[in-house]
Amino acid sequence: MKKLVTSLMVFCMIASMCFASGSQEAEGNPIIWAKSGPEGTALLAAAEAYKEETGKTVDVVIQGRSGYRPAYNTALLAGSTELDAVLDTAFVVPGLAAGGHILSIDEYVKNAEGYNIEDFDDVIQSEMSYNGEWYMFPTDMSAESLVYRTDLFEKAPETWDELIEMAKQFTRSMNPDSPTEYGFGFSGANSVLEGTFQGIMKAYGAELVDENTLEIKVDSPEAKEAFQIYADMRNDLQIVPPDVTAWDYAEPLIALQEGVVASAQFFTAGMPDLYSEELTPELAGKFRFVAQPAGPYGSFTRFNPLGVMVNANGEHREATIEFLLWLTSEEGGRIYTDAGGASPRKSIMSDPKYIAERPWYEELLKAQGVGSIRVAEQAIIKESFNKWASLALNGDMSVDEAFDSAAEEMRNSI
Repeated sequence: MKKLVTSLMVFCMIASMCFASGSQEAEGNPIIWAKSGPEGTALLAAAEAYKEETGKTVDVVIQGRSGYRPAYNTALLAGSTELDAVLDTAFVVPGLAAGGHILSIDEYVKNAEGYNIEDFDDVIQSEMSYNGEWYMFPTDMSAESLVYRTDLFEKAPETWDELIEMAKQFTRSMNPDSPTEYGFGFSGANSVLEGTFQGIMKAYGAELVDENTLEIKVDSPEAKEAFQIYADMRNDLQIVPPDVTAWDYAEPLIALQEGVVASAQFFTAGMPDLYSEELTPELAGKFRFVAQPAGPYGSFTRFNPLGVMVNANGEHREATIEFLLWLTSEEGGRIYTDAGGASPRKSIMSDPKYIAERPWYEELLKAQGVGSIRVAEQAIIKESFNKWASLALNGDMSVDEAFDSAAEEMRNSI
């Protein structure tokens, strides 16, 4: 507690210096939006701890998950002052930063004494940034990788070829004695397909766009080869459920919990549910989260961190940044993590206490992370990829045709 008070005093001093120009804050408390779920719950708890130590109130407004992103985007793009900051996934940063709707926090995180941005993995730092400047305070580590049943797999598959062979063993149409109906599953819904593809794409040496030149590369042989694996799993080998084309987050979780699949590409956010005897009574604890299987260029695990962006038109900028510097410091990060969040600070993730509580942290610390597209045109590229790649996954087009069409559309759009 003494360390916490000292830390808070330091950040208060920093905030005072940062805003010594004499700008006037509007009356009232900073308002931060977050969607319902573990991050929102953790943010509420952290704000309460902050108030207890400083006497300063931060209002956390929990929004429903449905329509959350369109709602805050509408507010930010309209120049609204009804919110001072918003918590979301980092892939949204480039578009909002390029449009001037969120504040650059570069000078604050880089100049704050004791903040130590090197405590964040390089991929996390990149995900918080646009054009070399920070625009997001990092609150949560989220990753998507391979989760498998430890009572079925003798060892983790090291390559995608190995994963396919193991998945065949646990697909009932290929092995009538299989305890699971399918060997593998992944999130293949139109809205999330580009994110699902990030890890395997990098493992095969591919990218959708050259971020330096904006050259479109989705029609490269490497990109097509990588996606062909997903298409073959569903359409030819049939080792994944046919409805993976509608799977987002909840579907692979339920399929693992109910023993429908022996393994899946899944998220760290759901690992506590898989370890819970209440939520997964038959199979609790029989799962392991590991780095993605390797391709010709190595193993890459998708890092999809979350953080808080500051509204460029917010009326409580000083108080908002003061709180967020504390929230994402090591002291604040521990309080946030204890309340159900997942600070991406390496010093926290490597703490034996948290590794004991969350065994998947040890694997994350070893994994080679890959992040999202960091260009202003990210939304256009993502939307186009999802549309055409979904047709290939559905079996309505070949991967070659779909990716060629996607490339043509992207080149005409940016």
